[in-house]
Amino acid sequence: MKKIGLSFTVLSLCLSCGLQAKEYLGLDLGVQSISGAKSTIKESGGRYDEGYGYKGYTDLESLKILQFDRFTKYGTVKDAWLNFTPDKKLYKISVTWSDTGDTFKLFKDALDSKYGSANRSGSGFKQNYSYKDGSDVEVVLERNTFGFGPDQTTSLKYTFLPVLNDVNNMKSRIEDHIRKENAKKASADL
Repeated sequence: MKKIGLSFTVLSLCLSCGLQAKEYLGLDLGVQSISGAKSTIKESGGRYDEGYGYKGYTDLESLKILQFDRFTKYGTVKDAWLNFTPDKKLYKISVTWSDTGDTFKLFKDALDSKYGSANRSGSGFKQNYSYKDGSDVEVVLERNTFGFGPDQTTSLKYTFLPVLNDVNNMKSRIEDHIRKENAKKASADL
């Protein structure tokens, strides 16, 4: 994995230090470190795959969750990811279940009861239902009815909003680094 050394802003460190944990699907969004998330997964008998990052860079690490009981109790998991900030704090949880509609109905009813009516968007086979937990967390329930039976999916995505500027800045730095490396490789021939 590639790693580029970039400094973090004092503001992001202050924000993450002063925030309280909010648990979603058994994980502490906005506060839990990557090592803490690994421990939580291992202690529950779960498994994960590491070594992932945004465009191959570990400045924004990700864990691919292979098994975690808190996820599988809602059905067959097709895909699950934990994404971390530059300072290795959990900022995004994404889980997709194979679902003919029962899991979606369960989640939709629970989210509507907890957060009120959702902002609905999407078209065709894909519909998104967006909720806010205070001002810090966005919850998106996504229903994709394309296909038959187990090909249909329901996804839940939790995003810790206060750190998105830091994450997006790091993504921009990584993309800029990639552009510069590509320019070095091909500029003499063009």
